[in-house]
Amino acid sequence: MLNFTVRFLFVLSLFYSFQSLAIESKDFAKQQLLCSKLLWGFDFISDDKVKVIDTDINNKTRITEYYYDTDLELSYINIFLNNNSIRDRVYSIELNTLRVDIWTMTGGGFTTREMFPKGFCKFVKMKNIYSYLENLKN
Repeated sequence: MLNFTVRFLFVLSLFYSFQSLAIESKDFAKQQLLCSKLLWGFDFISDDKVKVIDTDINNKTRITEYYYDTDLELSYINIFLNNNSIRDRVYSIELNTLRVDIWTMTGGGFTTREMFPKGFCKFVKMKNIYSYLENLKN
């Protein structure tokens, strides 16, 4: 029984150490987050800029460049209209589940709404995420 417990704790500690290593850096440059079912993508082009590729209900795709910052304590990537302006936050990506939230203005102020739930997005390596999404439309 003791042997099983030691093995279990060892495997558990490895899992959490690898997970924390994955989000150790605030810099996501040259990484892409793909939400293929919804024809969306996030292309992190530098240490503070991201291109958001979104497809609307009419199957029209657009690319918009935003700023981003990573909050490692809260495990979020926050995406802003202007450089790190909390009032201009547009999206947040929760790093452990890759859930994407959209920030909207309500009567009570800014409120987050879940846009893409856990499991809809994943980090990928590809040369042109826009072309990939366009090919998925066909």
